[in-house]
Amino acid sequence: MEKNILFAQSGGPTQVINASCYGIIKEARKYDMKIYAARYGVEGILNENIIEITDIDDGSLEILRFSPSAAFGSCRHKLKEDEFEKVLDLFLKYNIGYFLYIGGNDSMDTANRFSEYVAKNGYDIKVIGIPKTIDNDLLNTHFCPGYGSAAKYIATSVREMDFDANVYEKNIITIVEVMGRDSGFLAAASALARDELVESPHLIYLPEIPFDEEEFLQEVSDVYQERGKVLIAASEGLKDEQGNYIFLREKKADKFGNIQMGGVGKYLESIVKENIADRVKTIEFSVLQRCAAHILSKTDNDVAAMVGSAGVRYALEGCNDVMVSIMKNNDSFSTSTTPLKDVALEVKTFPREWIDEKNRWVTKEAIDYITPLIQGEVKPIFKDGLPKYLRFI
Repeated sequence: MEKNILFAQSGGPTQVINASCYGIIKEARKYDMKIYAARYGVEGILNENIIEITDIDDGSLEILRFSPSAAFGSCRHKLKEDEFEKVLDLFLKYNIGYFLYIGGNDSMDTANRFSEYVAKNGYDIKVIGIPKTIDNDLLNTHFCPGYGSAAKYIATSVREMDFDANVYEKNIITIVEVMGRDSGFLAAASALARDELVESPHLIYLPEIPFDEEEFLQEVSDVYQERGKVLIAASEGLKDEQGNYIFLREKKADKFGNIQMGGVGKYLESIVKENIADRVKTIEFSVLQRCAAHILSKTDNDVAAMVGSAGVRYALEGCNDVMVSIMKNNDSFSTSTTPLKDVALEVKTFPREWIDEKNRWVTKEAIDYITPLIQGEVKPIFKDGLPKYLRFI
């Protein structure tokens, strides 16, 4: 009997995570198997919240590809050892021979641990990780699907905010808080906003460089005295010399040990108001940077679909306990595989050699890396003047 395939989404959603589902479904339909999706990640598997998606129509599949967020739901559940047996029982019940898990560092750890459990117990189930994260912090892949679209949104928004900040002659300091717990790729993307008309952002602060309050205030003051208007891009994960986050919204960690981030912008605003100027505005992009599907990167979407499709092919070819990785070949991208154990729980940081610490900026190498990832536009399907999206939860 032909074995079936199951996929699930996990962690924070992105503008293109559903494109990977599209790629999985599109490729799997070529073979004689049933295609299942778990609602809410591994929690859906534990609760047998499984739907068959084999017969989804082509029109809905196209809408799914360009829908934001996680259409099948997500979770941040760390599988316990005593839960593996329950997951395996469900796989046997549905005759699952191929499991594709879409996610980031923690999700790759879950996939790796489950794969090892299956092998230890003598079952033949191929487990494949599909990379996803706007933070772009997975090892052994040129980039992570989701990053290009988030970068495009950030750079576009900063450019538009620069125009807004210059409407009035009055001086103003604008602080933009960007996601990025331990990696500065997202904040660095704000550098793309500069062109012949836009000088913003004037200063970029990344978690890879220890944050010093006195240096920060001096740098902001210098730009303020020279220009009168300052736009600052700051990562939510800024740390001091000891490696401690300079501000935490909540100190309670989740099951993976991750702490709730956010609030750096307001903290910076408070010290700027106290020491430099009263007219300070803070913008926290928050979830907008990961769900703005109306301005997603076509390149990002295409690659997200490609890794989903490749994951199915690798599984059917017998690959197991690996993540699909992305390679850049001149002006195109292709896929390979990397062992899950080499990715799980690891973090790729923004390269120090790409940081112009003296000017609080990034180098040409950084710009050259990010720019290809934001290329191309996709117009969603519209209905009654608004984009039409799809979800299954």
